[in-house]
Amino acid sequence: MRILSVHNINNIASTYARELAQRGHTTAVYEPDQRGAGARLPIKVSLLPWRALTMARAASQFRARHFDLVHIHWASYGVFSTFSEIPVVIHCHGSDVRERLSHPLFGRVLTRTFAQAAAVLCITPDLLPVVRSVRPDAIFSPAPIDTAHFLPEQIVAGRAARPWTILLFARLDPQKGSEVALAGIAKFTRHHPDVRVRLLDWGPLKEHYRQQYGGQYEFVPLVPPAQAQRLIVAADVIVGQFVLGSLGLAELQAMSCAKPVICSFRYRDAYPLPPPLCQAMTADEVEAQLEHLYQHPAQASILGQRARQWISSYHSSSALSDELELLYHALLRHTSVAGVLRGGRQEGGIWRNK
Repeated sequence: MRILSVHNINNIASTYARELAQRGHTTAVYEPDQRGAGARLPIKVSLLPWRALTMARAASQFRARHFDLVHIHWASYGVFSTFSEIPVVIHCHGSDVRERLSHPLFGRVLTRTFAQAAAVLCITPDLLPVVRSVRPDAIFSPAPIDTAHFLPEQIVAGRAARPWTILLFARLDPQKGSEVALAGIAKFTRHHPDVRVRLLDWGPLKEHYRQQYGGQYEFVPLVPPAQAQRLIVAADVIVGQFVLGSLGLAELQAMSCAKPVICSFRYRDAYPLPPPLCQAMTADEVEAQLEHLYQHPAQASILGQRARQWISSYHSSSALSDELELLYHALLRHTSVAGVLRGGRQEGGIWRNK
């Protein structure tokens, strides 16, 4: 197959492209112009013509003489698939649909775009109810993790001991539940002042928390994706997000590194087996989970090992590429996607079209 992927958000498109290329497929990844993407609305609107022009050039490749199929990451870019001659898969990632589907203008555009797509996928299970309100057959297709890169820490004999370390591995943002996480961490560190706490210096609340915790905790600059593994393995426990109830890339990467993860997860039926996590929804529960891991390091280690095994089964790039191949072949053969995935799914596969 000849597959064009659009937008390499969180390196997901390139991860799939590498895996599929190793299987003999021809793959290409196009990155749209991102200028103004995070700017205020007036600036963003002023740059839209230029961004639309560059994306239109990519859309000119949506032809059978160039590719067999297009996989678009981020729903907004799906609007450029309107005139595609080949099947288009649209992958939703979060804020591209959570609020925009209810917006009077964006909602109409996205609804029309989803109706024309060959398949619509959701990266996390919390997005399924939102997207299925306009596209009932939307499928949960989670993020692939490069388990060969996100490896557990290599223990080196004779290395100096470090303080027990907590990493809050989430954007400092109300949408990530930073208040719950930090309130729980603060409760815990009052009793354990020698514990080291590291936060990502990232997000709309970073200045607020710098003023509140700057003298106590370490604010770590946001690192490139290639360096995230080193940041993770330098911690003993990872604290994630507490609002959406889904596992984000940060939690998944930490689990791949065999670290115990404290977060909120509310979609147990999304997988055949629920993820091995330290479940918490309140600051008191975060504190309790931290205390338990601190007092029982052997259990924390076992939990981390189980987490890595779970990631290998349900989020490895190899396992998910198997499923993606099934989907692509079904679309090109005009076969029922649900039927093929149910019939061809390997034991332990995670496609859930319930």
